[in-house]
Amino acid sequence: MPDITKRPIKPPRTFAEQVQLLRQRGLILDDQFFVEQILSEANYYRLSAYLLPFKDPITDCYRPNIHFKTIYNIYEFDRKFRGLILSAIEPIEILLRTTIAYYHAHNYGPEGYMLADNFENRDYHTKFVVEFEQIIEKNQKNLFVKHHIENYGGKFPLWVAVEIFSFGMLSKFYANMKTEDRKSIAKELNTGAEYLKSWLISITDLRNRCAHYMRLYFHKLVVSPKLPKGIYREYSGRVFDIIYVMKYLYLSPEKWRNEFVRPLEALLDSYQEHLQVKYIGFPDNWLKLLN
Repeated sequence: MPDITKRPIKPPRTFAEQVQLLRQRGLILDDQFFVEQILSEANYYRLSAYLLPFKDPITDCYRPNIHFKTIYNIYEFDRKFRGLILSAIEPIEILLRTTIAYYHAHNYGPEGYMLADNFENRDYHTKFVVEFEQIIEKNQKNLFVKHHIENYGGKFPLWVAVEIFSFGMLSKFYANMKTEDRKSIAKELNTGAEYLKSWLISITDLRNRCAHYMRLYFHKLVVSPKLPKGIYREYSGRVFDIIYVMKYLYLSPEKWRNEFVRPLEALLDSYQEHLQVKYIGFPDNWLKLLN
């Protein structure tokens, strides 16, 4: 066995010490009180991730003329960006829950989702059932869950059950449906089954990052969505790729433009002096692509 030398855990630093560390690494702090205030509200470790694009990997210091206020503005942009994306994912998620539940219940019955014969992979379905039962257990005090436990012996028709699926469960549920079923659902949404499967995986990951307040700026995608044929064919490997495919799941282009694209344009405009949009994968013609 090789001898692995582990680094000792660093001791905690006071907010004043954190400020001093930023200064030692070359960050320009125009207002120390402001910096301490922000550090007391947002974890140092969280904020320091936004400094990664400005760090010299050799010296471990920041490039010249980088102000803390620039980093804080990027942080604030990212916070608002996540909120805007979550609001755009909501109607997509509800549409998918509705479409999948409606199709499956009408083809296999209200409880057909509990039968492995109605899916491609029996092992995956077994895991799904276990996860679903765990969610029922966690949500048993929820009124509609309690109602079905008390009045229907704990049986849930799919159009009820789907309301407590996580987005990840919904994605896996769709991926394990029979090929023809996946194709039929995708056709209703004006796309192909392999595209929709890919998009669900990517949007699930993005939703989880947003819901857990994880950084999008300077984030590289672990899994990129399958891009539809069109004018955007170059993967950025960043969040724009997922945003681009999200527009295909909005049945109302007008709603997409009014509720997401225009607010996004305003958000980017308000922070443009602090941002490099390449770090979120936005090409120069992003507005045309999203419209």
